[in-house]
Amino acid sequence: MTQKLGRALLYGLSFIVISILILGLLITTFAYFEWLSVGALEKLIYASYVAIFFIGSAVVAKQVAEKGWLIGLMIAATMIILSLLYYLIGVESPLSFKFAIRCVITLVICVTGGMIGVNLPGTKKN
Repeated sequence: MTQKLGRALLYGLSFIVISILILGLLITTFAYFEWLSVGALEKLIYASYVAIFFIGSAVVAKQVAEKGWLIGLMIAATMIILSLLYYLIGVESPLSFKFAIRCVITLVICVTGGMIGVNLPGTKKN
């Protein structure tokens, strides 16, 4: 179980990181050529962020096939810790209420994705 969980978490987190990198490249292209306004880009980034974390949690939970809420919680905790490190060390700015709200939203999205991922077809053990 532990090896299966580790492999699934590695696969899911790599999906999330690669998706964020590709999204970053697309957003940079849109911003450079000014194809979208700043407000539209901000909404696109946030909507993509939510979708990527939801799908990533569902992918991991589908592979593990049990305890989807716990899988989502682990993914959310990992990503919140990484975001916190970036926010405190990389940006060097004080924590804000907006950051706390986004952490809660990340937690809810990942846990929901994990619970749905467990129940996707093909995950039940016979």
